[in-house]
Amino acid sequence: MPSELGQEAENVLRDLNAWWKDGRVRPQPPPYRRPAVRALAERVGRPQGRLVEVVRGPRQVGKTTGLHQVIEELIRSGAHPEDVLFIRFDLELLREERAALRRIVRWYAAEIRKRALEEGAPAVILLDEVHKLPRWSDEVKHLVDTFPVRVLLTGSSSVLVARGGRESLAGRVFTTELPPFSFREVLECWKPALAEMLPPRITLVDVFDGRLADWSRGFNELRPQQKLSLRRSLERYYARGGYPRLHSGDVEDDRWADYIVQTIFENVLGADIPDLFPVEQPRLLRALYLELARHACKEVSQNSLTEALNVGGFRTNQPTVGRYLHYLADALLIREFRRYPLAKKASARVPAKLSLVDLGIRNAILRSTPSLWESDPTEMGPLVETLVQSCLRGPNLQTHFFRDFENPRNRSSPIREVDFVVERIDGGLLPIEVKFRRRLDEADTIGLRHFHARFGSKVGVVVTRETSWSDELRRMLALPLESFLLAF
Repeated sequence: MPSELGQEAENVLRDLNAWWKDGRVRPQPPPYRRPAVRALAERVGRPQGRLVEVVRGPRQVGKTTGLHQVIEELIRSGAHPEDVLFIRFDLELLREERAALRRIVRWYAAEIRKRALEEGAPAVILLDEVHKLPRWSDEVKHLVDTFPVRVLLTGSSSVLVARGGRESLAGRVFTTELPPFSFREVLECWKPALAEMLPPRITLVDVFDGRLADWSRGFNELRPQQKLSLRRSLERYYARGGYPRLHSGDVEDDRWADYIVQTIFENVLGADIPDLFPVEQPRLLRALYLELARHACKEVSQNSLTEALNVGGFRTNQPTVGRYLHYLADALLIREFRRYPLAKKASARVPAKLSLVDLGIRNAILRSTPSLWESDPTEMGPLVETLVQSCLRGPNLQTHFFRDFENPRNRSSPIREVDFVVERIDGGLLPIEVKFRRRLDEADTIGLRHFHARFGSKVGVVVTRETSWSDELRRMLALPLESFLLAF
């Protein structure tokens, strides 16, 4: 049967799937596997069909590398190389034909797999940057409805990928989010000697059960010189953030800020988001992002952002600012934390805490990085909170913040605050307070104590500059910033 693809498209597919020839993945991915990638490879490798995995993440965090690592694990675990198909839809050649996915899959089954998709072990089909394929969700739905295949999708646009999956593939989608690298992941990948001396990592869910105290005790047993090395590494991570090329050596030390500005400002804000969404004012989108960068991890309302932008010379309104915030969150450039307990109806007038996902972006754009350990600690709170929020994510978890009157019925009573409140799906609560002063006193935990009394949370965490203690009676644990970041 003649091929339905052009010769050049066939050649590109063979190049992308080099393992069909000799069982080797090329380019060979790095040996380090992020925990999310390890879990993803395990699920995809299970002997079952009609699985759809969605991997969401911003530009340049290693999504394509993660796919190659999944493929390597599949082949290493015994999958036939011909049962794995990888397609990159950021290549115009592979998406320009009508019904491109169906044509490619038919060619693959006939020419490479040499048996129908219904026969033998399920095929694993990996679709990179799938949101760039026209009507991608209909194409994928047809594929998984018709054949017992396992499909893995990636895309820079979380909303497009997630929405398409929900509408067309309801009940069959598992989503993995790949944010920039955490501090621990940076050490594990590029400074393994430092990472190997750490206690085993835990998850954020484990903190609800008190396991962070055990981690903290293990961390405190490290020698002073080891802790000093970790602090020095944290200073670099704090300045540059978690984009892998800033740590791998691919980007020169004196060009890292230029790389981030080009990746985010020129590519994401200037091209990716306007290509995906109706951005009538690209300059406004950039100005809004800059405004958030200047006020990292602070509580702000959409109305106040609108006023600031209008003062800056932009003619805009709150609905437009709200839409643009949504686009920035969709591109995984910012996170929005709502006040706990959640109001029955969201309002633009109710302030939210808005944080950049990666602190290195803020430092690169503003060309200003106050020293983590030598700057005035009272001014470092929002920046340290930006570091802390990077750990506050996980399946079936939501993160908020708390700010209310001590007596909600008395608006003259003192305001009590907690920087973050992690909520489990069963309603369990984990309040986390950031206090980066050199010394803590009783007043520094009053917000946590109030939250415990009001909502009955079982444990609270204070992330500090260098203080470490455990108070079982008050159900509170204090630990230094580097200890907290390295636990996960």
